[in-house]
Parts: sequence; structure tokens; C-alpha cells
Amino acid sequence: MDDASHPIERRITLRMLSYWEKLRGQCEMPAEEDIDPEDLGDLWDNCFLIYVCDLGKSDYNYTYLGKAIAQAYHAGLSEEEMAGLLSPNAAKLAGHYARVIESRRPLIDEGEFRNLHNDIVKYRQCLLPLGRRGEVMAIFGGMRFKVFPS
Repeated sequence: MDDASHPIERRITLRMLSYWEKLRGQCEMPAEEDIDPEDLGDLWDNCFLIYVCDLGKSDYNYTYLGKAIAQAYHAGLSEEEMAGLLSPNAAKLAGHYARVIESRRPLIDEGEFRNLHNDIVKYRQCLLPLGRRGEVMAIFGGMRFKVFPS
């Protein structure tokens, strides 16, 4: 069969879960060093990473935040304007991160938030644990969204 008969899956949650499963193989979860941006291709700009050790800090933020996600939060700002801003505060997702850490299993979530222009951003995301020997060291995620101007 040719590739035309096998359309590429568009849902980020299913693609991220499939990638995570492939990386983990027989392990409980893959490690951060197993992630290769080249493997993720068009998804990389919709990905993020946060270290578990940073979650207890009052001002913790993402270690990596893809360009597409940054645009959702900072819609309408130039790259120069965005460079001076911190990444979105991760505290709003602390409960979801705690569930991933405790279960050591992926979590699919959807919801909405308001960006800096007060637009509504509806999203669907996949949160994936990364670590070794049963300890979650980081959470890797992917998010797709749609912005509804206010």
C-alpha cells in the first residue's frame, strides 16, 4: 500500500502517546534524553517540558516551551516583546502534574484559558512522564489549541 492510503494522524494526543509508548519500550517510562525533536517534526513547536524538581517553586515555569504555545499565550506580540516575558506560569496545571507524577502514566487534558489579550484559548494536551527507575524527573507535553478573539 502507498502512503496515500494511510493518512497521518493529526490529533496531538494520539501522536504524543504513540511516540511515548515507542520510546519507553519495556521500561515504565522513557527518559528526557530519549526525546529527539527530529522525531517529532511538526509537533515540536507544540511541545513543552517542565522539570519535577521545579514544581515546588512558587514561580516555576517551563524549561522548554514551543513557539506555537508561546504564541497562544502571547498572541499578537512580536518575538522581541515575547523575549522579555516569562513563559506561562505552570502553577495552574499543578494538580494535573501531580497526577502524572503519582501515577507515572500519561494524562490527556482539555480546557481553556485567557491569554494576555484576554482572548479565550481552548486546548487539548497530553502530559507524559519522563524518568528512570520509577521516578518521574520531568513532564513532557504537547498541546494543540484554538484562539477565540475577545
